[in-house]
Amino acid sequence: MPMLAVTKRVAGFLQRRCESWNLRLDKMSFELDGDASSKTNALRTVLATYSTTQTATHLVNACQRKERFLESLHRQHGDRFGILELVAQSRLLLHLGRASVLENVGLYCDRTTGLPLIPGTALKGVVSTWTCWRAHFNPADGSFREFNDDSTRRHNFPAEEARLADSILGDNSPNGSEHSGEVIFIGGFPVTPPKLGLDIVNPHHDIEGRPIDPKPNTFLCIEPGIRWRFAFYVRLGAPDAAQLLVATRCWIEEALTQLGIGAKTAAGYGRFAKPSPTAQPAAQNQTNPQTAPNQPQQEPPQPQPPAPPAPQTDYPNIQTFQNRVISRLNPGQLEQLKKEIELLKKPENETWLRQLKTALASRDYREIRKKLSEKDWFPKEWLPQQK
Repeated sequence: MPMLAVTKRVAGFLQRRCESWNLRLDKMSFELDGDASSKTNALRTVLATYSTTQTATHLVNACQRKERFLESLHRQHGDRFGILELVAQSRLLLHLGRASVLENVGLYCDRTTGLPLIPGTALKGVVSTWTCWRAHFNPADGSFREFNDDSTRRHNFPAEEARLADSILGDNSPNGSEHSGEVIFIGGFPVTPPKLGLDIVNPHHDIEGRPIDPKPNTFLCIEPGIRWRFAFYVRLGAPDAAQLLVATRCWIEEALTQLGIGAKTAAGYGRFAKPSPTAQPAAQNQTNPQTAPNQPQQEPPQPQPPAPPAPQTDYPNIQTFQNRVISRLNPGQLEQLKKEIELLKKPENETWLRQLKTALASRDYREIRKKLSEKDWFPKEWLPQQK
């Protein structure tokens, strides 16, 4: 068959109506000899397809089926099952390199329903990264110990945390793993179908490193504001199951709120936050009409005198301080440190300011000190005195 005839057949196929946004993204977004705007137009078509089907019954039903799936897991595993609910605080990019006819536009989803998900492998990976950070962070001076191939969690963690990390994630021996982890990471599931959006990145250099005129490169992302449930459970027969559940829940929450998950986390993508205590699910606020008459009426709570206000620091723990301050001490993120300066000047944050000064005095930040000395917004008295 002549090449021109094949091209016409492909073009005709691409014009067909497709209700599956992920099928259109992966297989039907190719445009032959298109210019820079062709990719953007193709992604807009994908976004329009998703927006049309987002309110359809099958995506809502997909969320409900996942909820029933988690409920069945809870019944099966009982007190060995754990679930954590968080709210997406920033845009989410996951599986950006997924196979597609377009380059770097992938987005992870359930292949059958098209519901965006976070796989358990990604969840376990970010928890492993977080524990690695905890193992190498030195809270005394806010610096990191040297990363090397021979370092393991046992060598850097306190003994109890090293034991928990090995139990949860599996053996981390450089000579080969000897056992798998006792915790199974199911993944993250949206409570309601999330919205998709378009974002851009502007490359300033070509593949050889030569400067070029910036051209927007468009990609898909998951918009923030949706509640997600992250599920996991401990294997049957594992010792200290309750302790493993508590540690896993804690590390998932710390990793997703402080580090983020997916691509471009250094730019603020993939961050989650705890749900607002005032925004409770509707199901929890409704009373069961069949059981309400049998319940004794409770006395209204008596007003209590207000407690004296306690001084509140802007950095509730060392992980928050490291993520918002210490991790910014690199050439690519120094400007993001600017917004923390006024907070560090507050009296209640004096302890954290001392930690920043101690970190800056380290020889590891010699080049950073030079760059900060050139910033008019950075207090020069915070830099170590030159001898």
